[in-house]
Amino acid sequence: MSLTWVIIGSIAQLMLAFFLFMLVVFSAAGIANNNEALKPIHLTLLNLSIYLLPALCLISAGVVIYEYRNGGSAIAYWWYLLPVVAAVVYLVYAVNLNK
Repeated sequence: MSLTWVIIGSIAQLMLAFFLFMLVVFSAAGIANNNEALKPIHLTLLNLSIYLLPALCLISAGVVIYEYRNGGSAIAYWWYLLPVVAAVVYLVYAVNLNK
């Protein structure tokens, strides 16, 4: 593992965390304002997503830094995809909820 790529990837994860926070805040607010008949479970999932998606960015960056410090292999870079996959799952959920 290269220190350069660990630093670049971790900074990218921090920027992605801010982006995902804003994405979820605005999309969840739009969904909640347009749908008066949302079930409480859907509102709970939307509210949880506001904190969960940015937290996954921080967790994935932390795991890669931990792996780097403990001699991990380049396979640890795949942890950077965790929040991207979670964001895709959220977007699919939000689009289907908005229909």
